[in-house]
Amino acid sequence: MENRFKNVFILESFNEGWIIENLVRDIANQLKLCGISVRIGNASEYNAEEIVLHSRALYFKPLSAAKVNSVFITHVDNKLKEIEIKDISKRANSLICMSPHNARILRSFGIDANKVIGIDLPHRGGNVRRPRIGIFSAFYDDGRKNENWILDYFKSIRKEERSNFIMCFIGQDWEKFCLSLASLGISYEIYRYDRSMPGEYEAQKDIISKLDYLLYPGFDGGAMSLYDGIEANINMIFSDQCYHQGIESLDFSLFQDQESFFKMMNGISDKVKSRNQILQSRSIENYCNDLIFHWNSLLSDDITHSTKYSYDNLQDSEIELENYRFHYKSLGLKGIMRSFWRLFKRRL
Repeated sequence: MENRFKNVFILESFNEGWIIENLVRDIANQLKLCGISVRIGNASEYNAEEIVLHSRALYFKPLSAAKVNSVFITHVDNKLKEIEIKDISKRANSLICMSPHNARILRSFGIDANKVIGIDLPHRGGNVRRPRIGIFSAFYDDGRKNENWILDYFKSIRKEERSNFIMCFIGQDWEKFCLSLASLGISYEIYRYDRSMPGEYEAQKDIISKLDYLLYPGFDGGAMSLYDGIEANINMIFSDQCYHQGIESLDFSLFQDQESFFKMMNGISDKVKSRNQILQSRSIENYCNDLIFHWNSLLSDDITHSTKYSYDNLQDSEIELENYRFHYKSLGLKGIMRSFWRLFKRRL
């Protein structure tokens, strides 16, 4: 869709250093990267920008010179706020909700569906933390711990998926093995405490408590690290043998062979990929693209936008609204007076 506006004014009635102030600055920075001029200020600083985004909904007063007055809607958690939002909707061009769910609720209030858009709130940057998978054992050249299964697994997956793990080795003689991991682009940590060091075992248990998963790939009679993992209350992936068996827990998994071991490792990787996809889909870039599309829709002859929602039947709408209102909070005298004061101020 052709971009029908060049500038945006984010009207900030006041700044309490709340998350909303940080969010609108993220929006401003991203819109600028899209070639749109953006300023943030109070009503007296408005300078005929085409789009006005009112960051504090309950203090909304439209700016008549703007082509679009959009209101950012946060919490509607009591009956008087619901009444206020309905009143605001009569003079606003659009209401921007924190999610499609909240947009459905506002439409259920009876607000014009074409005025309401729901975009899932974006995150503020960052990466999915990679899980730390630890092995508490010495390395043995005879392969008794199936150490090469780890190498075989990383060789079997794509290079970009190898960054979904941090391998942690707690014990002796892992240095040479980890050179092979390094050649595959695997992140790893080695914790080697000399056996003569006082408190060696306690220091190793402290590391285990900071892992996401404890792994034991060998089929050589069982590993006492089983109990260290249970004490640390972490996820565990162990070979199906000996006294590893007979433990029922949602975070304790047994594998029977290399294939099932690979599947469990894939499951860990899939969780990272899934969370990456969530962050990508809810990025500030995607959020602002939806905002731009919404504002362009309002400025076009056809104001129907991509997030317009319709219920399959009226009963669905009524049930969802009833469930939403069930969580409304009771208002004290102070809250009631504040709500009526805002209503009075908006009508001046």
